[in-house]
Amino acid sequence: MKTILYILLIGCFLTSCKVIETAVPDNFIEPYPALNNRVSAITIPVEIDLSSYLNAAEKEIPKYYSGKNQQCEGLSTSYTIKRENIKFSGSGNKIGYEVGGQLKLKLNYCPKCHTLTNEKGSCLIPRVYMSCGENEPMRKFNLLYSTAVNVNSDYSFKTATNLQKFELLDPCELTIANIDVTNDVEKEIIKQLKVLEQEIDKQFSSIDIKSIAKESWKLLQQPTEIPGYGYLSLAPSSLAISELKFSDKKARFNFNIDVSPSFTTEKPQLISSSLPNLSQNKADNGLNFGLDVILGYDSLSNFIRTSFKGEVFEIKRKKIIIEDIAVSGSTDNRIILKTTFSGSKRGVVYLLATPLLNDSLMQIELTNVDFDVKTKSVLLKSAKWFFNSKINQLVEEQGKFNYTTMLEDVKKEINSAFNQPLTEGVMMNGRINKIALNSIYYTTTHLVLRTQMTGSMKLILD
Repeated sequence: MKTILYILLIGCFLTSCKVIETAVPDNFIEPYPALNNRVSAITIPVEIDLSSYLNAAEKEIPKYYSGKNQQCEGLSTSYTIKRENIKFSGSGNKIGYEVGGQLKLKLNYCPKCHTLTNEKGSCLIPRVYMSCGENEPMRKFNLLYSTAVNVNSDYSFKTATNLQKFELLDPCELTIANIDVTNDVEKEIIKQLKVLEQEIDKQFSSIDIKSIAKESWKLLQQPTEIPGYGYLSLAPSSLAISELKFSDKKARFNFNIDVSPSFTTEKPQLISSSLPNLSQNKADNGLNFGLDVILGYDSLSNFIRTSFKGEVFEIKRKKIIIEDIAVSGSTDNRIILKTTFSGSKRGVVYLLATPLLNDSLMQIELTNVDFDVKTKSVLLKSAKWFFNSKINQLVEEQGKFNYTTMLEDVKKEINSAFNQPLTEGVMMNGRINKIALNSIYYTTTHLVLRTQMTGSMKLILD
């Protein structure tokens, strides 16, 4: 009798401590959609020092002019002009040139000519001669030019230089036979000084911004590595230029470039495209692109372990202790939680959970927690009471993981990658201002956190 009782007790003990063994759920994932590449407009500010071009214009333009306009009838002039150094000053969308100088004039006037005795003509009465600045101090004058500058679609400069003002600072009394010829003299001098306009336009036409555009275009096609995450490709598609702004001897403008940013975990193969013609200028709306942040299941498991390891349940005098809980894959659009336990029973069960984004609290929450179908089958046969353990309820209550720190780390890495030299004389300057976590997708090895990022980017050219 004792032997039978002993055998029954041993059998009961063995039954209560029997390991619960459940089959591993099949990993299954549905392909998730590709990132939607939005078009963003970014800015490349360019500053060109015009000193060398303006100095070249200064050297090419003569310091002295002399000429004459001789005719039989009417006013004839001969002149000598000495100019001073040109003072350049840019303001707004134009660049100005102020030129001071001195001049002397010789004039003669014939009211009426005839060609009876001389085919070149002879004055019917003696000519009247006079001078200004001759055998006396030369008379001072001041000129003011202005050049409006635009850029053509082929990156060449289109300029229009005009004389804005000509002023004799100490004018002569230029009156012959009670006729004031001052205006006629000024017109003649202005006509000769037009050579300045041509030389200024010539110097602007030699400025090469196409090379700057080509270099910028080439650099923007190169993928940028974001260490630990992958590669950002901007994929530029069009290029525009803003209105030129001048300040002193410097010209400033922006290249505005349409880009379609994309993110890949592997370095993409570069397919270069040639520099397009300039299009109409667009406003800078900053960077706006999607980025898939890969969160490995090992990292997610560490989050979950912290919340659940060591938790104890008591169900009908049976004790269950959670030894470990880890994410091991995904199935049916849910992640798989491999749960190892000990106590009255020991073994492994598999839970399924749906990670849900809670934007207002900036956290990922585990919802819709339930036993996997294979685990249910085993528990129904060997440990039906396990269903009352409320382990699924505990996972839902405590399975909340704030992702603020993670996104800040991502932002820090990207901002670091966005602020570095791309090549000699070209510095990338960018910043991510906001990261929004939009959706979650699963693979057999990791979560894909799809984010949308907004920020700005510039290329600074030395």
